[in-house]
Amino acid sequence: PEQKRETVRKAVGLGSIGPSRIETVGSDRRDAYTVNKLILHRESGIPLPALAFVPNGKIKGRVLYLHGESLAASKVPATLAREGKLVLSAELSGIGETDAGRGKRTWGYGRFGLDNQEIFTAYLMGDSFVRMRIEDTLMWAGYFSGRKIELIGQGEAGIPALHAAALQPELFSAVELRNMIRSWSEVVQQPEHYNQLVNAVHGVLRHYDLPDLI
Repeated sequence: PEQKRETVRKAVGLGSIGPSRIETVGSDRRDAYTVNKLILHRESGIPLPALAFVPNGKIKGRVLYLHGESLAASKVPATLAREGKLVLSAELSGIGETDAGRGKRTWGYGRFGLDNQEIFTAYLMGDSFVRMRIEDTLMWAGYFSGRKIELIGQGEAGIPALHAAALQPELFSAVELRNMIRSWSEVVQQPEHYNQLVNAVHGVLRHYDLPDLI
């Protein structure tokens, strides 16, 4: 298993995870929980936002919820908080506030991804959004101070969530992937695809596919 994980790390270009710091910048008390506004600071990359939903009573579980769109796109975190779970609702690079493609809703942009210019820039530098988002996921997991957590990856956040769980399974008690592509092979076998550059890793199918990680 460790040799397989090392193969995955090399294929996506994931090195050691750099230092990071999570800062609380505000809070909002609700009826059954309190929402803390957080910012993830790291040496490389711009800051990322998150909301921590902290139940008023006893904590019955811990969840890292990764959005495929934005913090405001889902009511799931609030629902889980009412069930007594501590939920960190977090964004990854290029999603939500750091989505550089907002406002560029044209066919040309959407077909190759709203962040296509940033994706191609990363590609020319030998990097990928998948690698950056895996790192983001593992940094956000540090919020829970080593406690086992449930991991939910929605949409574009699904592939980074799956990689994080495969590479560091000791951090997670359960993984749920929603609206994620089933495999890279299915994508490349199609004559056309929509908004899949953000999910791409150069040469990865020489080594593994998403079902292998599952």
